[in-house]
Amino acid sequence: MTVASPCIKVCSIDPSTGHCVGCGRSRREIAGWSRMTDRQRLLVIAALESRPKDPVQSAVMMNCAACGACAGREVAA
Repeated sequence: MTVASPCIKVCSIDPSTGHCVGCGRSRREIAGWSRMTDRQRLLVIAALESRPKDPVQSAVMMNCAACGACAGREVAA
């Protein structure tokens, strides 16, 4: 079994918490995800329940409507 990444493609690290405002993971957890065992991934996912995340604020900060990169559209020059 492979545990799926919690990434929702809203990537922005909140400087006050050090966690991604989209998925809630730390930089270390994001960077190490591909090398983690399923057990380690499940522990990270369990920890996410107690971490705040705000994808709406991140979308505003990143201007996702204009960028569109997450939706597969080309970024306007």
